[in-house]
Amino acid sequence: METINTPYDDTFRTLLQDCPELVVPLINELFGTNYTGREVVVSNENEIFLRNPEGKKEKRVTDSNLTLISLKGISKRYHLECQSTADGTMEIRMWEYDAQIALMNKEYRDGVLYVKFPDSAVIYLRSNSNTPDELKICVCIGQKELFYEIPILKVKNYTLEEIFEKQLWMLIPFYIFRYEKEFRKINGDEKRLRSLRMEYENVAARLDQECQSGRMKPITGGALCELANNVVEKLASKYDNVEKEVTEVMGGKVLNYRSKEIFREAMEKGLEEGRRKGQEEGREEGLEEGRKEGRKEGRLEGRLEGREEGREEGRLEGSNQKTVELVTKKYQKGDSVSKIAEDLLMSVEEVEEILGKMTVSQ
Repeated sequence: METINTPYDDTFRTLLQDCPELVVPLINELFGTNYTGREVVVSNENEIFLRNPEGKKEKRVTDSNLTLISLKGISKRYHLECQSTADGTMEIRMWEYDAQIALMNKEYRDGVLYVKFPDSAVIYLRSNSNTPDELKICVCIGQKELFYEIPILKVKNYTLEEIFEKQLWMLIPFYIFRYEKEFRKINGDEKRLRSLRMEYENVAARLDQECQSGRMKPITGGALCELANNVVEKLASKYDNVEKEVTEVMGGKVLNYRSKEIFREAMEKGLEEGRRKGQEEGREEGLEEGRKEGRKEGRLEGRLEGREEGREEGRLEGSNQKTVELVTKKYQKGDSVSKIAEDLLMSVEEVEEILGKMTVSQ
């Protein structure tokens, strides 16, 4: 059984990669959790290798294998799959994925192997009255039966109002699926086309409001518009008028947002300007201290001290960056916060602070 990627899987993964904060409200909706949105979202390795019945190794790629870390350092692993069409293999695939993810984090205690399955769910882009609310797997061990239930989120069940009310913005690129069965009728009906366009103008306007209020980053708004375009271009490729009405609205909004390249370039320039200004202020402080001494020698010493402080700050910044990289690598390998702190001779609070900043950098 091979895993076949679709453009919609790619859209889902792109959102997780570029806008990881969007997955937090989705997890709250699926599992009834109360995350605040300030948690660190860490993407874990998503390539899994299995042996088929013939003994050959096969690769599976999950849509998401991620960890949420609270501000208190408590971590929880999640596995989400985005599925466009039910194919009768979802239960098998979820079991394979989850078992391998559990084994990645296996632990031996007192001669006992402990494996902890992630909290898993499936996002169905298409659904009907026969689509269940959860996948069920029964594990039989002797006379005991353990039921393993995996919740299903059906995108078509959510109105635009609910998506914005619950901040389920990650569903916006897939919102067009609710109209898929009506494409033929909409495509040839001016009134329906106007209605569809107005609905997406509403989407674009509300994304603007979220960005202006500060609840959403501009780059996130741009990504949602761009990916909504990508989805409708694939889904409605045979219906030119439907595609045109949506892409004109969402494509126009993309131009109003900063692209990833422009955003990152601006961030880099901003950081560089910040460093330069900080160095200048440091030198000025050194000069001011020298002036207070009232002697020419004092001014000279102040300049030298300011320069030396700038150099020392640069060295410390490089050292801190190495520490951040070490903490990140060790956590992505599965080390706990306390173990990382012990290995790197740091406090738990220092490790949590570094991990807490990872969300901002992502």
